Amino acid sequence: MYCGSNKTALASQRQIAQALMRLINQKPYAQITISELCREAGISRQTFYTLFTSRENVVIFTLQAQYCYTPDLEREAPAERADDGECGVMQLCRGYSEYFIRNRSMLEILVENRIDHLLYDSIYEALDSCCGFLANLEPCQRRYAAGFYAGGLASIAKMYVREGCKCTSGELAQLMYSLITGRVCFASPRQK
Repeated sequence: MYCGSNKTALASQRQIAQALMRLINQKPYAQITISELCREAGISRQTFYTLFTSRENVVIFTLQAQYCYTPDLEREAPAERADDGECGVMQLCRGYSEYFIRNRSMLEILVENRIDHLLYDSIYEALDSCCGFLANLEPCQRRYAAGFYAGGLASIAKMYVREGCKCTSGELAQLMYSLITGRVCFASPRQK
């Protein structure tokens, strides 16, 4: 994916991303061809492949450019931090619950088109680049933790959509927190 600063190239990337979103609202993602995407965006296939390597790259670009969320774990006052990181985890859960609710329509598109796995990549990148995310861990440990959290959060986003997006931000944050911290008790199925 093109990551330079050429204004024309950046404008073309935005055109392609907007064209994909228009098309995905008309038909399933799997049925959209590169040729069709190029026609909709008004660009050549050569331009497309100069800027992106695949349709998935366009979705990733869209997530990063328009739907990016990077947790702000640095705002937390030092006096509010718990030694075990619980305040940071709850702050992370609140931030992502609000992000999921705010971007519900994009999450629905990702889930309906079975490309929600790209959300994992977006969340992982955001956590990995967040200086306040488990800052006390070694870099390798942080990457594992970012992968673990990203997997859990992406799965919660998918279930949020599948369940009809009914949770409030507070309910979603509490659910995330209890699952991430392991403080959830599942009742065993009742015997008939």
